[in-house]
Amino acid sequence: MSENQRPSITQAGNFISMDRMNTLLDNYAKDHGDQKAPDFVKAMCFSKDKVLELLAQENAAGLRIYYGMHFNDENLKEKKMVLVATDANGVDILPPGVTSDDLIQSKNGQGLILDEGVPCPTYCGNNDPGSVQP
Repeated sequence: MSENQRPSITQAGNFISMDRMNTLLDNYAKDHGDQKAPDFVKAMCFSKDKVLELLAQENAAGLRIYYGMHFNDENLKEKKMVLVATDANGVDILPPGVTSDDLIQSKNGQGLILDEGVPCPTYCGNNDPGSVQP
């Protein structure tokens, strides 16, 4: 694919093996070794129903995940992942009133934005020792 050709959003992504996943996660952990505090957020989990609702919006063809940062009441950093649907051209579907040229509004007026995922750690599931189980 040429650098000038935009990838197809409807075909973006590939399923990978568990070995490939472990390699990618290990590389990330090594590259971010200075962030290995016990509360270092390495992943977020979102409800299937919420993600499907996000993707059920009119014209939704893909999903974009933004990295964000929230400062809580004690001014401590909390890593966030913010999910938005995109159209087939890769343009974010956002709530009405967004005026930036590179963003569009949802045709049905929803323009849902998903946040508040469950962080890992602390809630990682059975395959991550030391995490709190729900």
